[in-house]
Amino acid sequence: MKKLYCFLLLTVSLSILAACGSKSTEGSNAEYTLRLGVTQNEQNAEYQAIFQFKEAVEERTEGAIKVETYHSDQLANIPDLIEQASIGADVGTVSDAAQLSDLKKEFSIIQSPFMFEDTSDIERFVESDLYQEWVEEFTEQGIRILSFNFQLGERNLATTHQVTNAADFKGSVIRTSGAEIVNATISAMGGSPTGMPWTEAYPGLEQGVIDGVEAHNTAIYESSMYEVINHIAKTNHYQLVSALIVSEKWFDSLPEEYQEIVLEEAKAAGERASEMSLESSIEYEELMKEAGVEFHEVDREEFKELADSVYETMGLQEIRDEVNAVLGK
Repeated sequence: MKKLYCFLLLTVSLSILAACGSKSTEGSNAEYTLRLGVTQNEQNAEYQAIFQFKEAVEERTEGAIKVETYHSDQLANIPDLIEQASIGADVGTVSDAAQLSDLKKEFSIIQSPFMFEDTSDIERFVESDLYQEWVEEFTEQGIRILSFNFQLGERNLATTHQVTNAADFKGSVIRTSGAEIVNATISAMGGSPTGMPWTEAYPGLEQGVIDGVEAHNTAIYESSMYEVINHIAKTNHYQLVSALIVSEKWFDSLPEEYQEIVLEEAKAAGERASEMSLESSIEYEELMKEAGVEFHEVDREEFKELADSVYETMGLQEIRDEVNAVLGK
């Protein structure tokens, strides 16, 4: 009887320990998972910023939200991630306004040629009631914009041949993201846009399939694009400002306190990316010059005049007027 009693006691004790262990393991599992993917590599400001977002969100929610981060299109390319998020998948990305404009046409104005003088104009607009209306309407498309403050730098023309004016640029085959507003801009300025993934641009230049890309310094340098281009024309045809976006379905599933944390850390991530991009852009320009890349000042007014037709082509004239009214122009 004594042996039986000891056996039963041991069995009960092990059962209790097992139950406690099971509860502990279950408690450590994340309740919500988000997968974030970007196009640029792991050294890029975009990726560094979403990794900071990951660490901060996981720490502040004590692991209740798990964030997985992917670089170099490892998860999927940006258009695919936007589409997946819009139909409710637990994914997100850092997207420019042009690629988001497929869901909401008005958003393309933020990435329209020569629309804003500098990022301070964009910051003022993002704080406006008009912009907030657009953000709320995006939720109807299944997308939640967490922050729109990833200031990644001015977009220029990086080419294999010298471009100092519109005549030099005419007929140049330029890689774009494929977004309609970007294609329209390149076409209006005299180029021939061809949409392709960023990861295919280097071999495209190397093999002579394309003559150049429209990009910012950090993307050009960190992708080693300076090895296959010789010139950068400083057109600054628009300032690249991107948004951290996720599925509205995923965001709406979070408790309110977690939503606040996610929004706060998304804004902080954008600020960090902007700081890093500004510092890197200056440094990378010097490094690319040392590597033999020539930077050229251009007559921006000439390109601006050519690009003005984009607003009529894209049906953005009224929207431009609305935004200019917000900015007091």
